[in-house]
Amino acid sequence: MTNSSGFGQTEEERLKTANNLARTSNNLRTSTAAQQYLTGITDRTGGPGNITAETDDLKTTYLPDQSLGDQAILQELTNKQNQLNMEVGAELDRVNTEFFTDLDIRRAQAVAGETRAGQRVGGEETRANLAEEGSQTRATSRVAGQEQRAGFAEEGSQTRATERVRGQEDRGRLAEEGSQTRATSRVAGQEQRAGIAEEGSQTRGTRRVEGQEVRETDLQREMFRRYKESRDYDQAQRGARSY
Repeated sequence: MTNSSGFGQTEEERLKTANNLARTSNNLRTSTAAQQYLTGITDRTGGPGNITAETDDLKTTYLPDQSLGDQAILQELTNKQNQLNMEVGAELDRVNTEFFTDLDIRRAQAVAGETRAGQRVGGEETRANLAEEGSQTRATSRVAGQEQRAGFAEEGSQTRATERVRGQEDRGRLAEEGSQTRATSRVAGQEQRAGIAEEGSQTRGTRRVEGQEVRETDLQREMFRRYKESRDYDQAQRGARSY
């Protein structure tokens, strides 16, 4: 629905209204009063010098000097025409004012609409960015957690493998150490037994040599004793014979 002021009309309707007002102004210029004036002055007869020439397309009237009545009618027509022009001008001013006011309103509404649309799109983009940022952050945290758990699992696996190898090496070292200790103890026992055997053998050899030496010494002593007794006896016999 539109009103007489033109508010709410489309641009095409407002232009049509302005054209109608201009056409009305032109029509008023050839209004009934003007026609009456022209009829009055063309229907007058008896005045000297009235000349009328007609053709197929144009009727031309040549007028002599106008009378005071004609001037009054012309002045009244001019006044009415000026008043009509002012009314039409005022109406056109109102139409233009309403047109540009409506245009300003529409421009403000369009700007506000674009602003709201921009804000709406900006909000949607902001929310989309926040959603994407949150999604990427969660994905990054998820991957980081997976990598961390995988790192812990790999670290645990490597630690267990290291402990397993360390245990194997410790058991191998302990086994080798026990084997070497037993071998050392075995060799030590063998060497000890050999030493004891050798010591016994040497002791027996020493005892044997000592016995032999004792016997030889005793034999020498016995031989020396016998020699001494024999010498003493011989000396005694020689001494006795000398007496």
